[in-house]
Amino acid sequence: MKRKIYCDYLRLIATFAVVVLHVSASNWYGADVHGLAWQSFNFYDSATRWSVPIFVMISGALFLGREIPIKKIYSKYILRLVIAFFTWNLFYAIVTQETSKHGIIYGLKTHKEAIVSGHYHMWFVIMIIALYMCIPFCKKIVSDTLTTKYFLILSFVFSMMIPWIVQLLKDYVVDSNEQLVKFVGIVNSKLSIMSMNMMLGYSFYFVLGYYMDKIELNKKQRIIIYILGIIGFAFTILVDLNLALKMHQPCGNYYGNFRVNVLLEVVAVYTFFKYREYKNLRLNKFVYLISQYTLGIYLIHAFFIEKYASIFKFNTLSFNAIVSVPVVSVVVFVSAIIVSALLKYIPIIKKYCV
Repeated sequence: MKRKIYCDYLRLIATFAVVVLHVSASNWYGADVHGLAWQSFNFYDSATRWSVPIFVMISGALFLGREIPIKKIYSKYILRLVIAFFTWNLFYAIVTQETSKHGIIYGLKTHKEAIVSGHYHMWFVIMIIALYMCIPFCKKIVSDTLTTKYFLILSFVFSMMIPWIVQLLKDYVVDSNEQLVKFVGIVNSKLSIMSMNMMLGYSFYFVLGYYMDKIELNKKQRIIIYILGIIGFAFTILVDLNLALKMHQPCGNYYGNFRVNVLLEVVAVYTFFKYREYKNLRLNKFVYLISQYTLGIYLIHAFFIEKYASIFKFNTLSFNAIVSVPVVSVVVFVSAIIVSALLKYIPIIKKYCV
């Protein structure tokens, strides 16, 4: 299969965006929403919300376009992720204050549940495992263009559009209208009864990645997508800021990966990188090289965020938040690249953990 260069760039930039997202979120809850710090965190957090869906779309573009036996899906891809999940959970259980004070055995006993449930960012690994299990079903969906479009439309309506509208009504209309309170309650109740589970979740982005990889958009269509993407960015930043100021507490009601505003961001970013021209061969090789470390970067970056903050007091509150978020993110990202690259030299670790 011909290499999709744009996927290398997307994977790398999305990995950095995840680091920025988690760095900006590290002091998000404790900051005063009226202060510059929280408003900076909100800006960076909102501006990188597209990162996780982009990862899923890349997987869809790469996996749904080729034949992969179910045995290989489990023996090569799922097995690796399962081992990585428990290995890194064990790592995060060991590198805790309890372990440093009382020893490894005590630390493991204290964090035994975390070894199974995982560190806060490890949910992504479980989600990808589930998607890989569904590859045979998703391939049936994308085998027919009409079925693909039908699935995407149905999923968009039930997993994004309706919940998004309901949330907007709750935030801006419902409080002043008793009839709307009842209406929103009825809608939520009926949606729950419908239980459209197959239409909900990251399978939408998985299939969307394949679909967007296959279709061709003309210049006018791309411009419209970019305009909508800018609107999505602005909506995420401004609406969450507005609600936070109104409620006098942090608000992320429109941060979710299944909010329409975030979807607009995702599609715009994906489109931008797909239709760029990649003529710089040296840069392409460099991006390809670093993109091979992205799983390891994702798995280890949380460690650096926490340790730089706890040991060196180097975090987003160390200095002006407008500058601190990108500076801390770059330091964490580079540190994670170095460790991930070094781990690639250890045969068993390379094969199963990064």
